[in-house]
Amino acid sequence: MTGAPQLVLNIGGAALQAGYVSGSGSQALVFQYTVMEGDNAQGISVDSLVLNGAMLRDVAGNSMELGLQDVADTAAIVIDTQLPTATIELTDTALKVGETATVTITFSEAVAGLDVGDFTVEHGELSGLSSSDGGITWTATLTPDAEVEASANLITLDNTGYADVAGNTGAGTTESANYAIDTQQPTATIELA
Repeated sequence: MTGAPQLVLNIGGAALQAGYVSGSGSQALVFQYTVMEGDNAQGISVDSLVLNGAMLRDVAGNSMELGLQDVADTAAIVIDTQLPTATIELTDTALKVGETATVTITFSEAVAGLDVGDFTVEHGELSGLSSSDGGITWTATLTPDAEVEASANLITLDNTGYADVAGNTGAGTTESANYAIDTQQPTATIELA
């Protein structure tokens, strides 16, 4: 074999080339494609062989038939380079003594491995983190700290602490909207004249 043949792959509707790696002088040629960011597909197909100036011949000098034969089924190959993203919402953004808020974290796709340790909570703590829909929507309870008066607080999620089904972790952080806390008990003083 001479030249640099390529296999044309269909990945998510895009024609992409797998380059020749090895196999000259044997019955099997090996081609390789490196998955790139943005490649996403539920199944791929091997569309054609492009010679690009290559000559494929057997030991007798006969040119190879270019029609692809006995290509394994590739319909089950999943390519997922999409990073999961999240949003954080609270049912109550003005917490007082004795109140809690439900925190809902909604992901762009199902994730696993989410843990309360992935969150930084200003003047409070999260508990009861769970998902009832396979990992897309998660809820937790926010309990504010006692004896705090703070008007601007955030819940921050470290997006590297969880992964989607393909193993992609999120990137950076996600913040909630501001929430206020007033858990200071009022006090009074009495003065005698």
